[in-house]
Amino acid sequence: MAEAAPQMFQRYPVVTHEVCVGRQTIRLLAPMGAEKLLERPAVAKRFERDEYMPYWAELWPASLLLAAEVGRWSPAAGHPQPPRVLELGCGLGLVGIVAASLGYPVILSDYDDDALAFAAENARRNGLPGLPTRRVDWRESHADLRAERILAADVLYETRHHRPVAEFIRTHLAGTGFAWVCDPDRVTADGFETVARHCGLSVETRTARRPKDGSQGAVSGRVFHIRHKPALGVPSRAAL
Repeated sequence: MAEAAPQMFQRYPVVTHEVCVGRQTIRLLAPMGAEKLLERPAVAKRFERDEYMPYWAELWPASLLLAAEVGRWSPAAGHPQPPRVLELGCGLGLVGIVAASLGYPVILSDYDDDALAFAAENARRNGLPGLPTRRVDWRESHADLRAERILAADVLYETRHHRPVAEFIRTHLAGTGFAWVCDPDRVTADGFETVARHCGLSVETRTARRPKDGSQGAVSGRVFHIRHKPALGVPSRAAL
């Protein structure tokens, strides 16, 4: 008997990942064989032009870890005006979907249009149709974009990204908000805290761990808790 052809989305053969976050199961559509995407002519051309890598197509360990951390937030219904959440480099959209499932107004952002298409489809498949997406390059400033909470997972895979990510947070984070940047203890991320402080931000690094759950193995790493430095004479607000 012939094998059934793989399901397709955006011209990609796809697989479905199931991720348990608290009591809910998030189902994520992802390209099959993401490690082979560089073999695509269009991807190879983008790499030659801008050293582009299709990292968005993987379900990265830090996204699992950060999703678990966000899943512990209190529901947005408890806030008179729920803070806006921006997921930076959303990839498949897991972290933003978890925040949106708690009622927060979320923008899923990425540099890659295919990533945004997958993130929007994943939001739809998890009961969140119409979740806003936006193409965002963290090397640029977007004058109309501000958020009270900025979330980013596995964006520190190259040291050259430290300063652009830190400066993006400084520019786009609302005054009393916070950002969480998560990585699975990659050596390449070790200098980020220093860079972020040089950019005028307040940083606290906390360890985090997600136990084995379902088909996903245990994940450990760290979350950089970031705020603007308080003005002189103004007491610092405790990180959430």
